[in-house]
Amino acid sequence: MASLRRRVAKKLVGFAPDFPEDRDRGGLRSSKPDAAEFPVPELVLFTLRNLMGWRWHGPGEKVRWSVYGSVAGEPVGFELRKFGFTVLRSVHAVVPDDRIIGQLQSALKVVEAALEPVAQSQIDLGEVLIVNRSSEFDARYRFFRENADKAYRKADKPPRPKTPRAMDGKSLIADLTAGLNRSMSLTREGFFHSAAMVDAYFSALEHRLVLLRAFSGAPLEPGDLRRILADKWDDKLKAVAVIAGDTEAERLLAAMRRIKDRIRNPFAHGGVENDGGSLFFHLPHIGAIPANFTRFGDSVRFSFTPIEAADHKECCAAFDQLDELLSSGPLFGPHRLLDGGIDPSFSGEALKAYAEAAAGGERALDRFIEVWSHRWERHANMDY
Repeated sequence: MASLRRRVAKKLVGFAPDFPEDRDRGGLRSSKPDAAEFPVPELVLFTLRNLMGWRWHGPGEKVRWSVYGSVAGEPVGFELRKFGFTVLRSVHAVVPDDRIIGQLQSALKVVEAALEPVAQSQIDLGEVLIVNRSSEFDARYRFFRENADKAYRKADKPPRPKTPRAMDGKSLIADLTAGLNRSMSLTREGFFHSAAMVDAYFSALEHRLVLLRAFSGAPLEPGDLRRILADKWDDKLKAVAVIAGDTEAERLLAAMRRIKDRIRNPFAHGGVENDGGSLFFHLPHIGAIPANFTRFGDSVRFSFTPIEAADHKECCAAFDQLDELLSSGPLFGPHRLLDGGIDPSFSGEALKAYAEAAAGGERALDRFIEVWSHRWERHANMDY
């Protein structure tokens, strides 16, 4: 710590903790740097309070913390307010703002390098939280699903009849062609939305499975969190849901793997198919033959439109079935915590609390979510 303090002090020449005792902080002018200049303002508090010994206050009304000192003899303060990180200066300040901002940013780079091993150690121990973004992921999936549904329905529905007219052969062909083009265009639109839906669902699924692993309350050994994050989606699934020995669950897992291999992977990885279906070898005097031979019949590229309405419906059915599996039975409680918007921590204490809440039934779950949400809202709104 002493070594870090010395290195930071070299970056903060002119910075001192001697804010005048009798100075009225309310008389200082305030300005807000661009948010990108100090994306993690808490590091400013750590640097100036913990390392440089500046005086501080907090929390206060709509202010999480304030820290005060001087630069080149001029009073300076920094605050984290509800509406952003704020710099406080004297109305008649001479020291340029750019100097203060630049020196502080330079010091933070030293602090970050020193804290990096601490962060990695905390990850290894599970002493971290993950922001719960399940509602965002789910909304993206639902958006594409709803748009795909609409497009496929319209493609199946014949257009409204036009005003009656003499139907000669030429006009009949024109009408049939227009109807066919309309149907093909809408089917193509459905395909675009459905491909995006599949990708969005698997992204949402991986996020959800990591959160459910925390909310299940099962304890972790050091290093487990890194392994969980690195696991493939199906291993994450098997870690939270009972699959082996359950015929329906095994069938569902097989269907999800088929969707992943047939649809998601080719569109997410530049058209590459795992079984060689995107590769064609030259058979002399015959032509180009797919490297997966007759398995090409199951390729997403076998049809003119890669994802037809029936394929989309099949995907939706599997996703709905998996959603049911992940929100019922043993996972009812963990899923309620997830759906409640709680940001899970992977510490031993937090995991134990999640397990107790889930075991306590709906009343215990509702109470846990209510208390957590109240504390979160107070913190987010800085209502101290």
